[in-house]
Amino acid sequence: MFETIENKKISQMVIEQIQGMIMRGELKNGDKLPPERELTQTLNIGRPALREALKALEVIGVIESRHGQGNFVVNNTENSVFKPLSLSFKLSNGNIEEILELRRLIEDYTVKQAAILADKKDTVILQEIHNAMVNADTTEQKSQYDKQFHYEIARISKNILINSLLESTSYLFDSFINKTVRMSFFGEDSIDKIYEEHLRIIEAIEKHDAKEAARRMHIHMNNIDVYLLNEQ
Repeated sequence: MFETIENKKISQMVIEQIQGMIMRGELKNGDKLPPERELTQTLNIGRPALREALKALEVIGVIESRHGQGNFVVNNTENSVFKPLSLSFKLSNGNIEEILELRRLIEDYTVKQAAILADKKDTVILQEIHNAMVNADTTEQKSQYDKQFHYEIARISKNILINSLLESTSYLFDSFINKTVRMSFFGEDSIDKIYEEHLRIIEAIEKHDAKEAARRMHIHMNNIDVYLLNEQ
């Protein structure tokens, strides 16, 4: 388990050790870390260095401090992946075309895998999400169901890393595209086309036709890209 910390930047050594324990499976999602006093003794470090390390781990979404309970290992992907990625992307002068290109690549993979792996329950869930989107009252709700539709396809693909990458791309998408523009895509002028495209994607997945599913997703994503780029 925990090892004595020697010279280097002490807080960084603590961070690396805890991350290494997670990677080796010694610490798992939901595990509670030992109390701070015990950690300082075990690691042979001062409390300020320990708290600096714990705070850094909390910022990147690896641990969560719960008042009166202690520090817990968590899988807070929104902080650990999405926000640093979006900041790096922004600082590197990334553009919307790059976000859309990445999303097209991810969606092409996930929909083909979904067509191969989906069972009846999976397609029923996709249909239920589609129906909920059709019956939603507001563009905001329709937008959320649309996002859920794509997340569900990624889930069916059974690749956790690809799933997380899609969520990360979606976070970038929401961060860099004006909300008014995003919501207008779900207005009366375009919503029926979205419904139709979703249904065709579901049908292809249900038939386990990966090629057709990818073709239908390509049409869907291309229509989204053209609309958003024209409105930006």
